[in-house]
Amino acid sequence: MTSIFRSIWIITNMTVGTIIEVPILLCIGFFDKRKNITGGLVRFWNNWVLWSTGIHINVQGMDNLDARQQYIFIGNHESALDIPVAVASLPFNVVFLAKKELFTIPLFGWGMSAAGMIKVDRQNRDRAKRSVGSALEALEKRNISIIMYPEGTRSYTPEMLPFKKGAFILAIRSGLPIVPITISGAREIAPKNTLRLHRGEINFIIGKPIQTTGYEESQRNELLLKVRDIIESDRGKTNS
Repeated sequence: MTSIFRSIWIITNMTVGTIIEVPILLCIGFFDKRKNITGGLVRFWNNWVLWSTGIHINVQGMDNLDARQQYIFIGNHESALDIPVAVASLPFNVVFLAKKELFTIPLFGWGMSAAGMIKVDRQNRDRAKRSVGSALEALEKRNISIIMYPEGTRSYTPEMLPFKKGAFILAIRSGLPIVPITISGAREIAPKNTLRLHRGEINFIIGKPIQTTGYEESQRNELLLKVRDIIESDRGKTNS
């Protein structure tokens, strides 16, 4: 019963936070071209959501980052908490690529658009490729960093799924550093296909930036494997 009440408490906080924040985002977001103000609002909302869960986040490696730099953050995908954990933990205006269906959700989807999130059509290969171009344009025009989860979806097992190449193509074309981020413990707290959240701690490990300026697009697999190996290694450390 306690778990049910806790879930109701969390959903209520998410709903109230969304109702309060989205109208503000709609008023400000479309005029805040650099996304400096909306970035702070999005971090506030995600911190609100995580506060309501009572989950502790252990952030490591913050000293690897330069506050003046834009980054492509690339991480493993354990649970629905991965995005709020990353956005709340990183002191940057972070946007992410999201499937187009999420943008049709009343209030929530409108807020995503106003905050500068980038739409991806996963059902159409050509349109999905064009999302890389949209992300490049956003990086050039706004004071943002981008977070991507190249597995594409959450796994039912502790093993990581194969990485898709889009994130690495984006990093090479933009010339921005990749920062591997490793999330551990989120799967146990928020298992797939359930709304219930268990208590626990999430480890959020920020790796050292990997420069992409020397890479050609033909070397995307090499870069992919390098980032994946770092994330696998950090996952192993937290699980040992």
